[in-house]
Amino acid sequence: MIVLSFLGCISNASFADIATLQKQESKVIQQFQKSNFYEVNTDIEQAVVRLIANDPSSFKHNFAQLEKQGYVHIQYSPDKKLKFYSFDVSGGGTMGEWSNYVQYATAKTQHLDEFESGYINQIQPVRVQNKTIYLVRSYYKGDSCTGVHHLRAVEIGPKQLLKSYVFNTKQKNLHEISVDYDCRYDQERNNQQNYIKVAAKQVDVMLLNQKLQPQHRYLRYSLGSKGFVYQGIVK
Repeated sequence: MIVLSFLGCISNASFADIATLQKQESKVIQQFQKSNFYEVNTDIEQAVVRLIANDPSSFKHNFAQLEKQGYVHIQYSPDKKLKFYSFDVSGGGTMGEWSNYVQYATAKTQHLDEFESGYINQIQPVRVQNKTIYLVRSYYKGDSCTGVHHLRAVEIGPKQLLKSYVFNTKQKNLHEISVDYDCRYDQERNNQQNYIKVAAKQVDVMLLNQKLQPQHRYLRYSLGSKGFVYQGIVK
């Protein structure tokens, strides 16, 4: 995990803060809106990240103008303690590439870290040993037909965001799980979101054969006192 050079004091966003951030949003849009998005999307990412990193009140701001323009996608964890920013940095072809950041606080310090994942589509908080663990589900798009479903577990530590090794397999504890996707085995594209199913008490991971073909059975992990423990194969 790469920590950016942003450590600022937490403050509630005032009307003045909001007005300033809205002006900054408008400037970014004016700078890039006449350009081909896929030629400047990494420049957009850098401009928005600078905007966020330079203003602690950005955690409370929704950046509605930038979202509407398609320059960033924002998601909060349900408890509002993690804020994820996702940027489309692909070249406009069939492959998908996303750059993600997470904003959060420890004590009175606010952080903005790069967050390695695909396109984030679910943030599920769970309680493990009196700590809140965040299960972050995402999808890496290899091309129009193939990709990888991915699940990461993280927790807010005393000084930074930490990997959380809560998936207890027979061999070792893991902080992440991934499963390959190939649309040749899902031609109607109606089962894609079922490759990893995440709930508050269990995680189901699609079982694949050696050819990466789904078996429509799942490896089940159920939440116990110390994490998600492998239970076996279920339908």
